[in-house]
This record gives sequence, C-alpha cells and structure tokens, in this order.
Amino acid sequence: MKVNISQFNYKTLNCQTNTAMIREVLAKSNDDVLNIFGELSICGSPLFDSALNKDLYKESSLCGEELLKEKKSFIVGCVAKGEEDCRYNAMVFVDKGEVIGLATKRNLGRFDTHFTIGNGLEVVKYEGKTLAFGFLSDLENFVKRKLKTDLIVLCSNELFDKDDKDEVISTLSFYARQMNIKIIYVNRVGGEGCYVFSGSSFVMNERGEVCERLPMFEKGNIFVELDNIKAKTFQPLCYEEKIFKAGVLGLRDYFAKNNIKKAVIGLSGGIDSAVAVVFGVEALGKDNVIGVLMPSKYSSDHSVNDALLSAENLQIKHHTIPIQDIFEASLKTMQPIFEGTEPNTAEENLQARARCMIVMAIGNKIGAAMLNTSNKSESAVGYGTLYGDNSGAISVLGDLYKTDVYRIARWINKDKELIPWNSINKAPSAELRFNQKDSDTLPEYDELDKVLVDYIDKGLSRSELINRGYEESLVNRVLHLFKINEWKRHQEAPALRYSKTCFTTDYKQPIS
Repeated sequence: MKVNISQFNYKTLNCQTNTAMIREVLAKSNDDVLNIFGELSICGSPLFDSALNKDLYKESSLCGEELLKEKKSFIVGCVAKGEEDCRYNAMVFVDKGEVIGLATKRNLGRFDTHFTIGNGLEVVKYEGKTLAFGFLSDLENFVKRKLKTDLIVLCSNELFDKDDKDEVISTLSFYARQMNIKIIYVNRVGGEGCYVFSGSSFVMNERGEVCERLPMFEKGNIFVELDNIKAKTFQPLCYEEKIFKAGVLGLRDYFAKNNIKKAVIGLSGGIDSAVAVVFGVEALGKDNVIGVLMPSKYSSDHSVNDALLSAENLQIKHHTIPIQDIFEASLKTMQPIFEGTEPNTAEENLQARARCMIVMAIGNKIGAAMLNTSNKSESAVGYGTLYGDNSGAISVLGDLYKTDVYRIARWINKDKELIPWNSINKAPSAELRFNQKDSDTLPEYDELDKVLVDYIDKGLSRSELINRGYEESLVNRVLHLFKINEWKRHQEAPALRYSKTCFTTDYKQPIS
C-alpha cells in the first residue's frame, strides 16, 4: 500500500484556503496512493464556539464535495452534521471519489466542547486490506473491540508541550507491538492564537519502531510504501531548540494569520527583552521588528548600552525615547494626591505605564503589534505592572520560567553573541528606583522557580513542599504571592503555550 502523509499548517475558519492546499496535493497524487490529511483539516482548529456556527458545516460540506471531484483516495478531517442537530468532529475516508467510511470522534478533547460524542474508529476495506481510521484519542476504545486490521491511521491536533518525552510514540509503540500492526499518525503543525502544534507525524511498523517521521514545526509531505518500511533513527531536538522553534512558529503564525506585518518591543537591556526580540526577529525578519529604548533617571548606563547592543546585534530599527518628562508631568499631575506620602509602587508603576503608552502609540501609528516581554516567574508572583510591562498583543516568554529564559539565552548565543552577555550575566532589575534589583522583592530566581515548578507544574501541596526540604517561610511567601496575583494574571498579554500550566490558556485559580 502506498500512502502520502500531509502535515499542514491549516488556518482556522478558512475552509477555502485549506481545501485549496488539500486539492493541490490530490491533483499531484497517483490513483494508487492513499493521501492522509489531519484532524479538522478542512476547517482548521481550535474552533471554540465557532463549532456552533451552522454556516461552518455548510461550507465544510461544500468543500468536501469539491474534493470528491478529484476522484482520488484520501482521508480528511472535517465537521459533520447528524440528526437532531448533532455536530461531529469527523474523519472521512474517500476511495477514488466515493465516500466509504466516516469516523466520528468519541473521546472528545479540550477543543471539542460543542461536538457530540461519536462512534470512534471505523473499519473499511481498501486495496484488499482491512484498515481502521479515526482519532488518536479513540484508539484505546478500539483496542478493546479486538478487531483484526492490517493498518491503523490515527489523526490528532496535539499541542506542543516543552516537557513531552515523545509520549505519543511510546503509547503507539506499545499498541503496535500488542496488536502486531502498522500505525500511521498524522498531527497538524502551526500556530493558532496562543496554541502551537508541533507536527512530528510518523509511520510505525509492527515492532513499534518509527520508520518515517516528518520534522517538528515544519509543514511537509512524506510518501511511504508500507510494504517496504524499515526502522530509522531520528535525531531529536534539544530542549532549548524545541522551545525556540515553537516560539518562532507561534509568533510567525500569530502575526501572519492576523494580518499584522510588524512588531514593536520595548528594550530595557535586561534578559527578557533581549531574548524576546530574538524570537521576534527570527519569526518576522529584522525589517519588521522595531525596538524602543525608554530610559529614565533610574536607568543605568550599562542597561542603555545593553539595549543598544541588542538592537545593533540584530540590525533592527530602534528609537530612544526618554520617559523622564512624561514621568515628571505625571508626578506633577498627581501631586495633590501624592503629596505628603512616601514614594512606593505608585511612582514606579507610572514609569512602566509611560513606557507601555509609548510602545503602543508607535504600534498604533505604524500598524504594529506590541510584543510582550514578561516571563512566567514574574507572572506567578505578580512582579510586573498591569497595563505596563504586562501588556501586549502576544507574549513569547509568558509560559517560560526565568531560569528557562536564561537557558534559552545561552543556547541562542552558542555560535554568536546575539544577546549581550552582560544582559545574561548581570543581576536582573526593573530599574524603577535607584539601585533596584529583583532580589530586593523576590527570592533568587533559581530558588523561586524550583518552588513554582513543584507547586504549579507538579501539583505539590504546601505541606509536601515543606516536606521536600523548602523552608516554610519561603513556601508561605511564594504561595501567598501566587494567590494574591491571580486577578492580575487574568489581564496579562496572552502567552504562547508551551506547557499544560500556561496561565493564559490552561492554568487558572479562583481570583478571590
């Protein structure tokens, strides 16, 4: 049997564009090839409440009819209407222009809110063989039916997870060996809003060995003769490169699919903005990223120099706009209210909001979007100014702890200094008052992040954290800061999702 696997970057709710990509593949395909496309490949995903839109089902159906005219064999994902207003996430099997099977998703996932529970994997006869096809999440139910097939085709829209250890491969390898069967897995690639889909579609033999695999974060096709597959070794991406490629892909698609050409970013000379701007340049190109330096009287010479060096290393256009006049005018305006009080976060936050105002004004004027530079550690404990440095169209670091940001920075600099080494090596500071350091307010990031990872990512309780050896005072301090800043996290810039605990997409706590 000959198959052609397409790992595409679909655009949600753009059935015509997606169908054109599918038709292009079918037009080039031989009649004896089974073409396999991904879950919801006609309409894209995630659909959220758009799954309630009746016109979507009409358009999907019309596009499906257009594909039938190619008279080719293929498996394609779509939405389907059933009786009594049932809505299904479906896979359709077409053999030379004739529909021979329909699989509807049984075990619905996080993006399937408005779909009806379906029947799971379907079995069809194709090219003299028995073939099961459908959704990855329905495989376990199918195994329990103990049906004999020659091949299983599974499709899914699996999100990128920075901590994933090829769990899909491990799971399918077990079932391939158990059932003595070849398995094809097709996953989509690309960014949709905050979500990143990593691809990595593959073909597996009966021994659970991967024989062909499409790369992570890249669209493409692979042609396979299933009777002649052999196990191969594939070099995995390192942790830092996976995150970097995911972030670049997510940013590129966020801007392109929203028809935004340029990004504007505040450059402070610190590690976060220096790393975020590298992501931006890699995603959009140096001509489409504008850096803005906004020093105040509290800014150190090295921070200004580091910010300039960051812009110069990347060869991006940049502006220097001091905020001192805006800050002093704000203080003068607020003088009747502030008079007789000691300076505190009110004065500090005026500076951060002045910077946000400048970056947003430039973005509005030139049609650019503000790239946020906050990280997950800061968000977790509320170390950021709402409507200031927490603002932006999209955050590329918002689901990365500070220690991960440092780790990626060093990886970026492995061949060439793109990020000023001083930005990496110096003590982090918001520079909203003289001689300020983050450690004046927070535990050192190495210490803070260990507590945050164990509490947020691993789900350890307060008592379990203390039993693990953390000082009780540290645990109480971190958990208190985390609790009281949930309201702030609800209003931050949306973050590209790299984990199951991303604050703006997955992990939420009661505000009160």
